Amino acid sequence: MACGLCLPGCPTYQRTADESESPRGRVALMRAVAVGRLQPSVTLKAHIDHCLGCQACEAACPSRVPYGALLTDARALLASQPPKARLYHTLLHATQAPRLLALAYDAARLGTRAGLTRLLPRPLSALPRLPARSPYRRPRATAGGRPVSLFLGCTAHLDGDTLAAAMTILRHHGFAISIPHAQGCCGALARHAGDTRLADRQEKRTWRAFADSAGPVIGFASGCVAQLHAGRQEGKPRFPAAVLDIHQFLAEEVPATSWRLAGLPKTIAVHEPCSLRNALKSAEAVYTLLRYIPDARIVPLPGNDTCCGGAGDYFLREPVMATALRTAKQSAMTGIQADIVVSANIGCRLQMRLGETAPLPIVHPLVVLAGQLGKT
Repeated sequence: MACGLCLPGCPTYQRTADESESPRGRVALMRAVAVGRLQPSVTLKAHIDHCLGCQACEAACPSRVPYGALLTDARALLASQPPKARLYHTLLHATQAPRLLALAYDAARLGTRAGLTRLLPRPLSALPRLPARSPYRRPRATAGGRPVSLFLGCTAHLDGDTLAAAMTILRHHGFAISIPHAQGCCGALARHAGDTRLADRQEKRTWRAFADSAGPVIGFASGCVAQLHAGRQEGKPRFPAAVLDIHQFLAEEVPATSWRLAGLPKTIAVHEPCSLRNALKSAEAVYTLLRYIPDARIVPLPGNDTCCGGAGDYFLREPVMATALRTAKQSAMTGIQADIVVSANIGCRLQMRLGETAPLPIVHPLVVLAGQLGKT
């Protein structure tokens, strides 16, 4: 397919007007390599690496070209580990140990504040100031009620406030929460980097951890849920029957009358992560839940159809484009008359809070909802 309906929605094409930086152009490059008309090169790999993987093109494509799957295969084919990239790949392996990842984050945060990142090789030298991570406590499983299994992955150690909010909400509504200890990273970051061997190993660990779980697997980081859902769609072995974003799960399973939320006379702007909007197609569930809050005004953040530039590890790999996209999001926050911004993905919240110019507080929707529970 080469109709070009995907072009207006592609962030890199919008910024460059370069056909090779568009979904159509990248598919043409992939096809040329596949049939032997082009040999892999640094320039070709750069065009593939510049893609955010936001899947806005899939949402616009009338022929449903599986661009995301093509991109994953292309990155695996072109992946390499030259000496300058070894430190970056070492950090990817840290996702297998969430506590180690949290320590690495803290070290990076201290390093950026001390100005030490200028001594590091790219892409790490592009790290701007990082916000503090919220406190993490390992939650305990609960008994009684309808069973659910909670996916923590490697990001919960960086996002303790959201984890606490998720547990508060699930307990409030009487769910029996299972939290397998053997679970780990979903494999998304490794797959973005073309390291399929590491990604497959991380996915298998997760499938095995949840193999005997009762009820659906739910997660509160939409990027992780999208990766797990993609594996489920591909028929991966021993994976549970349902993988759901927690907002979709709560909107479907908990009646509006059961929430009993206290009023909040504020305007809440909803950022829609690409993983929630384009991959899972469940962004509307966030609006549904937030509208249960009396007196709250819920509005979409302008520009929700364009990626924020976080895209997993993209802000590390492609800091120039990521910064341009982040600036556009922060400008949208400045221009809208809101009190708070919510986003269902930790990577997006981190990206939009980077630097010193985020004009509004940015939190997970569950944090807002949990804050209004028990106040009536």
